[in-house]
Amino acid sequence: MNQGTQQTRKPVQQRGIRTKDKILKAAEGLFAEKGFHKTNTKEIAAEAGVATGSVYAYFKDKKSVFLEIYGAASHASFLERACRDIDFSEKTNREAILALLQRLAKEHTLSPGFRREVAAMRASDKDVEAIHARQHDAMRTQLVDTLGRREKALRVTDLDAAAFVILCACEEVMHACSTEAPGMAQNRLLDALADMVARYVFR
Repeated sequence: MNQGTQQTRKPVQQRGIRTKDKILKAAEGLFAEKGFHKTNTKEIAAEAGVATGSVYAYFKDKKSVFLEIYGAASHASFLERACRDIDFSEKTNREAILALLQRLAKEHTLSPGFRREVAAMRASDKDVEAIHARQHDAMRTQLVDTLGRREKALRVTDLDAAAFVILCACEEVMHACSTEAPGMAQNRLLDALADMVARYVFR
């Protein structure tokens, strides 16, 4: 049986969980540094300090590793908790938006190099694009629900379109905070984004 076609397993013991985590961490660093196509499973195993067979024990191939790293970085569940926890009644609309953006920024944990590789892969790999689409749809649904609870204060009428636009803007600014804005402090970018979103959405 070829290593790439053998059945993989989900670790249940701490040793296996630690091994898989080491593989994921090593792979993220290599993908960020060298790119997906210039990285192979032997290099991932060496960087993680495990046998090549250990990589294939948990992942079918290097693409499976890449997809798991990206899929695990979804902000959808975090956005749901943040929207639930932030009390709009105790803050101005802008303050609530800024608080939400600050919490999202803290969760934006993928390295700049890996995010650049995701952007490149989305254009050529339908599985990577599918993960992005699922994450974006889940976040848009959550944002529509959150905005809907403030219906009387809204200026926008098409909540679904507004949520889509907001998420696209947030995604670009979050990326710029760590990759494209040398000398531009994150708090300045988040303040400006909060101003823009609050004025766009609310009366």
